[in-house]
Parts: sequence; C-alpha cells; structure tokens
Amino acid sequence: MTFRDGLLKARGQLTFIAALAISTGIIIYLETLDTEAHIQGRVATELSRQRHAPTTVSPAIDAAVRANLQRSEQAYGADPDSPASRAALLSTLSSAVQLGILKPEDGLTRVQRILADMERRRGEPSTVVDAALGTAAVAFPSLQDRIADLNASAKS
Repeated sequence: MTFRDGLLKARGQLTFIAALAISTGIIIYLETLDTEAHIQGRVATELSRQRHAPTTVSPAIDAAVRANLQRSEQAYGADPDSPASRAALLSTLSSAVQLGILKPEDGLTRVQRILADMERRRGEPSTVVDAALGTAAVAFPSLQDRIADLNASAKS
C-alpha cells in the first residue's frame, strides 16, 4: 500500500481530526471574547434607553399631571418659601418627566431653579420637602449630590 492509498482510506478520520481542531480553535476564540460582559453592557444600555422612553399614560393621568403641574407652578410662584409649594412642584416635575409629559432637559432646568432657591434660602426642615427631594433625586440622578447636601443641611 502506498502513502496515497493510505491517505485515501483515512480521509474520514482526517476530516474528523481537522473539524475537531477547527471547532476547538473557535471555542477558544469565543471564550476569549468575554461575551458575558458584552451581554451585560447591552442589557444595561437597553434598560437605560427604556427608562427614558415615554411610557404609555392614560389620558386621564396625563391631564391630571398637567393640571397639577400648572397649579403647583402657580402656588410656587405665589409663595416660593412654602414647604408645601416646593414639595408639590418638585414631585409634579419628577412625575411629569418620568411619564414623558416633560422633556428631561426642561424638568432638569426647572428643578435646578428650585434647588438654587432652596440653597439660597435655607428653611426649616420639612418631611414633605424631604420626600419630594427624594422623588427628584430618582427622576434627576445628576442632581443627587445637591439634593443630598440640601437634606444634610436641613437636618443640622
């Protein structure tokens, strides 16, 4: 038997060994890709995108939040030192942004103005305002440090 005849008879086994070597190489390559981190990154991106996507809001709730926003803005304009008007406006702005009624940038600008007023005129601690600040901290994560400072200074 010649070498060529031996190769022809062993071609099935040689094909199996080549396929095994190639599939092992592919498995090793895929293991080095760290696909779990990529999947977690995609999930985090999708969750972040969904948080900012407007939710479906019933027309009755939409109208109620819009009316509450208008009333709380009027109340805050009339008496910005009132804890109740501050809390109402902070809560309503947070709700309006989370429900997609207001753009996040618009709500952020309005809340920043309220926080600036609160920082200039330090008032008495108020449970209602503290609760509203907590709601604003959830709706506007970029303001969490300022809100924590306001909460800490109100308690001291």
